[in-house]
Amino acid sequence: MLNLEDRDYCRSALRGVSRTFALGIELLREPLRDEIGVAYLICRVLDTIEDTTSLPARARAALLEDFAANFDAPHNWPMLAAGVERMFADTSLGGADHELCRNTTRVLRAFHGFRQGARDAQRQSIIEMAHGMAETVRREESGQGLRLEDEEDLKRYCYYVAGTVGKLLCNEWALDRKSITPAIKAALDERAISFGLGLQVTNIIKGVTDDIGRGVAYVPNRLFTAAGIDLATLLENPNDPRGREVVAGLAGMTLAWLDEALEYTLTVPRTERDIRLFCALPLVFAVRTLARSLKTTDVFSESVLKITRDEVAAIHAEVDAAIADDAKLRTIHQRERAEVLAEIEKAKAAARR
Repeated sequence: MLNLEDRDYCRSALRGVSRTFALGIELLREPLRDEIGVAYLICRVLDTIEDTTSLPARARAALLEDFAANFDAPHNWPMLAAGVERMFADTSLGGADHELCRNTTRVLRAFHGFRQGARDAQRQSIIEMAHGMAETVRREESGQGLRLEDEEDLKRYCYYVAGTVGKLLCNEWALDRKSITPAIKAALDERAISFGLGLQVTNIIKGVTDDIGRGVAYVPNRLFTAAGIDLATLLENPNDPRGREVVAGLAGMTLAWLDEALEYTLTVPRTERDIRLFCALPLVFAVRTLARSLKTTDVFSESVLKITRDEVAAIHAEVDAAIADDAKLRTIHQRERAEVLAEIEKAKAAARR
């Protein structure tokens, strides 16, 4: 049974590590609210292990493999949690994500308080994510940091960190809601990976500058080569129009996945308002962010690309009013999508001049 103190900690921690996802998770009815919330926190722990490049790559990769092997083992998970907490014991590693890692015991204890079906629904995706992240970290061991070469390389990376989450969510929806019949779940499964990929690449666009600061480049090198620029030059000269060409290449790829994410959302029965809202809100946020990334010369600046609280509130109100109406949701998506397409064309035109 879920310990109430662990539940309260996880709810509080969720708000600290995510603004927009916390909004969607808190809209879910129980028990999904806490089950998806804790799953998200576990994924953030894994992501933080992967991202903390100031710690040795070999130790991080080993810890991720240990996580895959033991996070759901009844007798082994406490030792695993203690290992994560030791790795992040240095409080000079600041920020909400590192603080979350220092409380891994609470998060995994909450996971082990769930009903068996929920643990089963999440297990395989978390294992696959941990293995994939370990593979990513091992690429750093050459001492040259992490670089992705092409779109397939990016897609493989994003599958491990986000596509797996799409599969986890489908399992949870089917477990908890009778309306998610086997046929509907199969239709959701077909698009679950695209749902995760679209949201993840949007996050990558927002975080490029921070990523470079820690020796990581998730934007495929092929896009920079095609635009005739390298990332270092772009960061030094953010007004260079070739930078928008790079973002346009990413945005075009991402938009196709977000179109699939819309179909994923509309496949959820209209009666499941909370699940639809959980899916629709980050989708609209992502398409809005793509358009913004192409409207600014600060192409990889999170402070510029971040959606304001007022925008979040306005989008939430609009989507909430339309959530049971497929035609209205399509209209919202098409409106936001048209902005992205228009900006892609502008970026291409500027690059040709």
